[in-house]
Amino acid sequence: MEKEISKVSFMWVVIMVGFAMHMLADMLPAFWGANIAMPDATGEASVGMIAFMICLSFLIPMCGLLCMQYRSNKTMRLINMVLATLMMVFNILHASELIAEFNPVQLMIHPVMIVAGIYLFLFSRREMKGQ
Repeated sequence: MEKEISKVSFMWVVIMVGFAMHMLADMLPAFWGANIAMPDATGEASVGMIAFMICLSFLIPMCGLLCMQYRSNKTMRLINMVLATLMMVFNILHASELIAEFNPVQLMIHPVMIVAGIYLFLFSRREMKGQ
């Protein structure tokens, strides 16, 4: 059982690193002088979108990691399962945006995030059933 728990925790870390790489890939063209601002950018950041991205890329994975630290509690395993499901669904839906706006750099990141989300879900489900 301990082996599966380490897989779940590892996948949460992979998700966090994937989100960091996603952001970095968007920012890298600025080092070559490219304008990376969104075409309709007004110069003001949407607080709601920033909060959403912080929750998605940091808060939810961190809560998942904490849930695995207190895995003896069934409620914590259930919360982890719900968070893993949300993360998997988000990664799949977000990657589907590549169909509308193709970005070759993101094409390298999104499939990895989909696979990581699916593995996170599968390992979390196995953990949920195992205890």
